[in-house]
Amino acid sequence: MEQKPSLIHRCQLKTNEQVTGTWHCLKLHAPDLCGARPGQFVHVRVGASSDPLLRRPFSIHHVVAEKNEIWLLVRSVGAGTELLLQARPGAVLDLLGPLGNGFPVVDEAAPALLAGGGIGLAPLYYLAWLRRQAGLPFELLIGAASCSDLPADDYFAAQDLHPLYATEDGSHGYRGLITGLLEQRLREGTPPARIHACGPLPMLAGVVELGRRFAVPTHVSLESHLACGVGACLGCAFPFKKGGQIEYRRICKEGPVFNGEEVCFEI
Repeated sequence: MEQKPSLIHRCQLKTNEQVTGTWHCLKLHAPDLCGARPGQFVHVRVGASSDPLLRRPFSIHHVVAEKNEIWLLVRSVGAGTELLLQARPGAVLDLLGPLGNGFPVVDEAAPALLAGGGIGLAPLYYLAWLRRQAGLPFELLIGAASCSDLPADDYFAAQDLHPLYATEDGSHGYRGLITGLLEQRLREGTPPARIHACGPLPMLAGVVELGRRFAVPTHVSLESHLACGVGACLGCAFPFKKGGQIEYRRICKEGPVFNGEEVCFEI
């Protein structure tokens, strides 16, 4: 009987670079994970002991296949991520992945709009890079509270990415929420083929509503606390609309990327 490849990988940390006040980019030697698709994630054991007990999920931020390297964008939000961010180059991390279903990379003439709110930027960086490599048109929109919450421009320029920014305090780019910038681009730019988005639920609900108003399909990546990461515990089940009924799907297994029109944001 043919054995399935293991999803557990021990990956050496190459660099741990601070890119904003609370965000770090971790680059890992992970040759077996370089086939991951944008929007997929890994489940990381953040400590050597059972405390914290649960792994933490992180979107695959970028893949550099020629270096056998994946990147993770990690924000300090609690004890688990703080412990992970203390790791130094040479440390070996235990990763489970790649997991979940990612964004479609579709060969189409019309542009895609990619909208990342806060740490929701993480999976869209790789998606934007893949579209750039394939010669597929897109615009990358990034939203944050302030410019201090954004990586420097050269973080994107290094991959030939040139985002449009929205900051709530107006310190960089459009003043207001990213949904306001998205609406502006929908009104003024080339009509897009689709919208890909990742960020907080209220933002995603706004993105889907804009997609509905402008008749543009949406794909959204949902964020959640994931206990098992493989669909066994049902802790990440989320409501969806299907045929006038409500059904529950697992963010870690059927997602994290879904058709935005099917997500039930109202419950």
